[in-house]
This record gives sequence, structure tokens and C-alpha cells, in this order.
Amino acid sequence: MRLHVALTALLATAVGAGVLFFVNSALSPVLIGGPGSTCPQPDCGLGAGLWLIAGAVAVVLVAFVAGFLRHVERPVRRGLWIALWCTVIYLLESIVVWVLI
Repeated sequence: MRLHVALTALLATAVGAGVLFFVNSALSPVLIGGPGSTCPQPDCGLGAGLWLIAGAVAVVLVAFVAGFLRHVERPVRRGLWIALWCTVIYLLESIVVWVLI
């Protein structure tokens, strides 16, 4: 049962983080050179991209490990809850990265 939770969390988090990553990629030209930007150079976009990639990998791994922590009656529901919270964490990370740049 724990494997079902872990796999559900892994796949759902990968989908959520992937969607958010591609949204960040599409918005990066606007966010980098926007008004009040502290770093309009392309290097800042590369730095933000690397942080976002590392964050996406980290939340997917955290979701997978969190799926093994507790035995539950409804594994798919638990996996989706883990994926939801990990995706929210990735969203917050992306907001912080873009605010700092």
C-alpha cells in the first residue's frame, strides 16, 4: 500500500511541478526585464532556471519519500494530498526566486 501512495505522490507532483516550471519558463522574459528588476541580465534568468529545476527535482523526491512514511487506508487520496502540498511548496519557491531576482 505504501508503494501506491509513493507512486501516486511522485507522478502527481511531477505533473504539477512540470506545469509550474513551463509556466515559469513562459513568464521569464516578462519577469526578468520587468520594472523594478534588480538584475535584467540573462544570467539572472539562468540562475532562476537552475533554482527552479533543483526545486522541482527536490519536491518530487520529497513527495516520493513522504509516500512511504505512514500506512493509510486510502493510498491514492493520501498520495494526491502529498502531491498537492509539494506542488504548493514548489509554487512558493518559484515566487520567492522571482521576487529575489
